[in-house]
Amino acid sequence: MKMRGFFSTFLFPAILAITFSGCDNSSTQASGPGSETTNGIFATILTEEGIPAHTIGAALRKTDFTVRDSSQAAISADYFSDSAGLLEINAIEPGEYRLTVVSDSLIFSQEIFITDSLTDLGQIILKKPGNISGTIANQEDPEKAEWIGVYGLDILSRIDSNGHFVLHGLPAGSLKLYALNESRLSIIADTLLSIQSATTTEWIHISRTPTDTLPADTLQPDTSFQDTVAQDSSVQILWESFEDSVSFAEKAWYFSKDSASLATISFPADSAWKGVVENADRQGKVFSGYYSSSPLIQNNNYVIFGSRISAEGVDLSGLDSVTFFAKGTGSLRFALERWNNSASDNLKAWTADIPLSNIWSRYSIKPSDFLQPQDDSLSTGWESVRTTVTRIHFFGINGQELSLDDIVFYGTHLP
Repeated sequence: MKMRGFFSTFLFPAILAITFSGCDNSSTQASGPGSETTNGIFATILTEEGIPAHTIGAALRKTDFTVRDSSQAAISADYFSDSAGLLEINAIEPGEYRLTVVSDSLIFSQEIFITDSLTDLGQIILKKPGNISGTIANQEDPEKAEWIGVYGLDILSRIDSNGHFVLHGLPAGSLKLYALNESRLSIIADTLLSIQSATTTEWIHISRTPTDTLPADTLQPDTSFQDTVAQDSSVQILWESFEDSVSFAEKAWYFSKDSASLATISFPADSAWKGVVENADRQGKVFSGYYSSSPLIQNNNYVIFGSRISAEGVDLSGLDSVTFFAKGTGSLRFALERWNNSASDNLKAWTADIPLSNIWSRYSIKPSDFLQPQDDSLSTGWESVRTTVTRIHFFGINGQELSLDDIVFYGTHLP
């Protein structure tokens, strides 16, 4: 079941009484990387124009941090950058955290893993915040959602009698929302959303959860369809849900074939949005690309549905897995590639053929699933491409339909 929204959504619902964690609200001035410490983080905070942002507030929260007190602010600052924009936080217990930095009109937030050593986060560039305007539907349940917050942030807002809420001043990127009951002691549901800078994300939450669902279960990807298993990870990025045409266009999706393919497709390569349609089974928009291939010729009947991840190339060395829902005919191959102007420099890591059916199924691809060069002459292997990935590709092979939905990256950050 798919969540409805105009931007990226991914549902992890839960109902459970929880104990809320606290934090140290004392303010600390950054001391600079020259101070003696064996553990912590430091970074240089910059404005959008690249100017050092001095005396800027920051907060460091556990990634599962929740609050009970109502607040319209993303964070209550515990630390501040110095006059040169340097932020340093020392003596941190190792673990998974969300670092958030806020000025009057700009914000940055990122999940990080703290180790036993000092970590240089480099330059942090503040951006304009985004907003969420949402609705919690099906509020006739005995235990209604009354409050809405974001894991790892201090914001907590009231949901009105119609289930509507607005969260202002949120950082761009993937955030996990949680809804609380009136007493603020039980999580009603939680959901992963993708927030864009200077944009209001419209979102509707429809589904509710069984009462025996545990939070530990909801943070695990569904693994019931395929043998490959996506591991639990602190980083989960919903790359594409096909709910928003602007996001789709920014990723420059295309549905095409190259000169070697004998297949024909139903619409121009640069009009891939025409393949985005409502789907009752997925309860939202999906991509459905249709093509024709000759049953008499089994080779070179293929199409490509792809997107640009990064023009320069992004390091996906930390990738745990990529999951997606798919259905269709024939088979598909999943690929992460580095495209260059020179064909001889192109690198490709792709899977073997994955048979498709007319039933939506969830697939999980791990780096170990990519073919080695000795097994496939068209694959250069994961090691060759993992640090400079520029494209994501789905190959539809020897069929007539390639349908996809909810493409999620686990274990790594994306641009």
